[in-house]
Amino acid sequence: MSIARQLLHEVRPFFRMLEEPFGRSAVAPMYQQRSLFDDPFFSSPSAIRPPVDVTEEGDKYIIEADLPGVKKENVDIRIGDAGRSVTIQGSKTVAKTEPGTQLAMERQYPGSAAFIRTVWLPRPIDSSKVSAKLQDGILTMTVPMAEDQESIKVPLE
Repeated sequence: MSIARQLLHEVRPFFRMLEEPFGRSAVAPMYQQRSLFDDPFFSSPSAIRPPVDVTEEGDKYIIEADLPGVKKENVDIRIGDAGRSVTIQGSKTVAKTEPGTQLAMERQYPGSAAFIRTVWLPRPIDSSKVSAKLQDGILTMTVPMAEDQESIKVPLE
């Protein structure tokens, strides 16, 4: 192997990190997704961090999380920090194949893997009116905002 080719082979992981600075690579989707904010020394290979979208619609938040292949009995949703955070956690089990029958393996998390994701919200929520459903691998939560007890309407003269 030439010196130039060996040098390029050694620095290729560095270039991959530069191509995907905020998590997902548009260039090479087959590589493991990384983030600059993830700690490579303490991350577990069996930990999944599902993508989450949060939108505000009037007086409620809509939280959508991608949980493909996860059964609803394996999902736990908790509201904490006085209604300012929503934590989604659970596990996913991938069926194992018979020994000697698997020809290729492309899934990133074989066996079982745990996931956890906490979403911080800008305003407290009313935890008694939260609803959630898991359909077609998408967890959709409707989270109403709590009434602001500290706000007072000031009369205008």
